[in-house]
Amino acid sequence: MKFKLLVGALAFVAGSWAQKSAAYLIASEPAKLRAGVPTDVFVAGFGNDQGTQFLQSAIIGAKVSRDRFPQRQRVIISAVNESLSAESAMLANAGFGFRKADNDDLGKERLVLALQYLNAPISSLQFYGHANTYNGFRLQDKRDRLDHEDPEFAQLGSVLAPNAFVVFHSCNSGWLLAPAAAKMWRRPVFGSFASSDFQEMMTDGNWYYHDVGYYPENLTRIGTTSRITQQTLECTTKKCLRLKPVNSPYVDSFGTFSRGLGFYKVFSPVDALIPQATIHFTLLTPTVKPLTLQSSRADLIDAVKDWMCPSDKSGVRRRACSEAIDTQAFMTNPTLSFFNGTPVACNNTSCSTTVKCKVLKKLVGAVPCTTVDLDSRKSTVFSDQLKMIFKGLEQFELGTLKL
Repeated sequence: MKFKLLVGALAFVAGSWAQKSAAYLIASEPAKLRAGVPTDVFVAGFGNDQGTQFLQSAIIGAKVSRDRFPQRQRVIISAVNESLSAESAMLANAGFGFRKADNDDLGKERLVLALQYLNAPISSLQFYGHANTYNGFRLQDKRDRLDHEDPEFAQLGSVLAPNAFVVFHSCNSGWLLAPAAAKMWRRPVFGSFASSDFQEMMTDGNWYYHDVGYYPENLTRIGTTSRITQQTLECTTKKCLRLKPVNSPYVDSFGTFSRGLGFYKVFSPVDALIPQATIHFTLLTPTVKPLTLQSSRADLIDAVKDWMCPSDKSGVRRRACSEAIDTQAFMTNPTLSFFNGTPVACNNTSCSTTVKCKVLKKLVGAVPCTTVDLDSRKSTVFSDQLKMIFKGLEQFELGTLKL
């Protein structure tokens, strides 16, 4: 179907749903999926106070997938935030064909069914949305979240390809969601140990948290750019968003935490899967280079620096981190860290700090969650993860990665 006809058809379907309160939609590229073809899936939860920013982040993630892996299929599953017609048009303008709209909530059961119905191996599964430590990831209804103890959560592993990885782009997803998912699904899963905030690329070619005061005053949004994908993108306000953990411990109404990390931490019960997963993640992350499967080692390292190093306004920590990667200081300094606080200590399956929550405190307006140290081990996460990344780089150069 030609693109103009696709947009028209999408607008017609969206219009016919306008009288209903559609709760979620599914869109894909191509519009007609083929069974058995590797598929990257992007799940955008209900934005609430963030509007459509989670959906916008999923769309730019899908555009990166299209750029890096054109042979794959892409599916976006999104809670409707403000307007079905507007959000359907947003997807159509990004080249996605409309598959389904449903006036029921995007619940756990429907997510599992939607993924199973694809009848395709899921090569990556990325979640964008709100999460908290005591009841999980918000798909739509805040009272019915995707929690690591839910039977539906366990079922998600059955749709993942052997070389798949998963990311929870949300606040505090590393404490419980990511390690539990990795254990159940036997796949590498990335999670955060801090707030995850929205970033946009600025005119110096770097990504910054886009709230006023968090990027240098002399910079503006990049506008049109070919620094993210081979194809030029229009990146005016909130059109090219990504999520990245904040480089300081989490402090908010849900909890006050003593430790954290400023990057996504990968968990996996199988150590051998981690090097490949980190490169796969790097290739599918909106970053500072329009990467390809033929990219140079130097370009990949620049992209790794972008997601592993702090995005501080001054650039001081970013530059120090970048230099440490260039000199491979992480090889000789196991406790190296650029976190603005005390980094959490973890291995590939668990951490030395956990989160304890008393939900009743939230009901009376008190902070419900806090961190509890299980031992006094110092964090080696930054160095450990970079060692795995550099193993992945070696495999990438040898052509032995199964992407």
